[in-house]
Amino acid sequence: MGRYRLTTLAHPITSPRQGTCHRLLAPLALWMCVSVVIRYGYYGNRSVVLGPNASYLLQTSSVFVESIQGRDISKRGLLLYGGFTKAPKLRSESSYSNVSKFFVVGTYRRKRFSLWLNRGSRIVLDWTVNIRDFDQLFVYITKGRVKLQQSDFINKSTDSQIFGNPRRSSTGRAEYLIKEDDSYYVSILNMNLRSIALSMNISAALRVYDTSNATSKCSAVNGSCQLDLAFPKPQFLILSTPAHFQAGDVDEWWCVEMSFVARLLFYVVLLGIIVGIVFCILKLLGTCDYDHRGLVNDREDQTRVSERDPLMQPGKTSGLNYGTREDDDGESGLHSISSEDLYDGKICAICYDKQRNCFFVPCGHCATCFKCAKRIMDEEGKVCPICRRFIHKTRRLFSV
Repeated sequence: MGRYRLTTLAHPITSPRQGTCHRLLAPLALWMCVSVVIRYGYYGNRSVVLGPNASYLLQTSSVFVESIQGRDISKRGLLLYGGFTKAPKLRSESSYSNVSKFFVVGTYRRKRFSLWLNRGSRIVLDWTVNIRDFDQLFVYITKGRVKLQQSDFINKSTDSQIFGNPRRSSTGRAEYLIKEDDSYYVSILNMNLRSIALSMNISAALRVYDTSNATSKCSAVNGSCQLDLAFPKPQFLILSTPAHFQAGDVDEWWCVEMSFVARLLFYVVLLGIIVGIVFCILKLLGTCDYDHRGLVNDREDQTRVSERDPLMQPGKTSGLNYGTREDDDGESGLHSISSEDLYDGKICAICYDKQRNCFFVPCGHCATCFKCAKRIMDEEGKVCPICRRFIHKTRRLFSV
């Protein structure tokens, strides 16, 4: 009897569990990226520099955020108002009493303090230098980190000293109209060769947000407070600071830290939605389902075949006897014993009984009948008998 060998190519075998894990990596990675961007990006912890009588408007979404915590490091009486479903309006100008402060600015040194001003507010600076002979003294206002231009000032007749033009006058004045909500910094820069003592008077007409419609309120007089947000409406909150100053407060930073407590339930739901979308895409691409349409046309192929069942059923003879006759040994040795002579491309390479009537996806090899192909698909290691690649599905060929 002639001996024949089927040559195969070795490839790594991927189990179904590994394939499922690989499909889960994509939605998990996408969910992590979205969650990190939302949690630590737009709704990440932030610090706000405020001043006296400040009114800071904050907008957030109760879908992503469960509660907001405000922390006043200086414990000066921060108030947090919540429950606004619409942005509150700015009230008319609310003046607060003038604030006077005495500064001693060293050589090539700077002193500055912060104020939070809303659109439409006005601020007036009056200062007096207690020495007669000085050359370069800069008094200016900056919005955030951008220095205001000279054209932004209302009173241009007395603002030359603000931008450092040499003047020996001991007094100065500047007035500014606020055009945008932001933190504003009043700075004093001494470019003289000696220290300068300066007294400054600050007066402002402020516009603050209306808090009469607030449904919740908390005070950070002990250092921190927390407000819960009602689900699922968007929320507006107002941070308010008292109008009075204490001695020594003017040249210090008034910093408030805001923390957002995430709503974990929404992130879990978001994960489920992303996983469902990714699996639907994979299903449409044909990588998650298996084709069983051939079972409808072949009733006997529906019976499950175990690994212990013989390939040839008892009492069933082979219709074709390619390479199985012992009397061919004498003459067949004179001919080619290649796999092409044994398997002419029509006989199943597993049972040598039925014709090849299916092929594997994604490798595309057509080497078995549908019954043997189903038996391979029912095994844990679903690999092609030709190339040993992992099989996603098998498709049946129908003869015309």
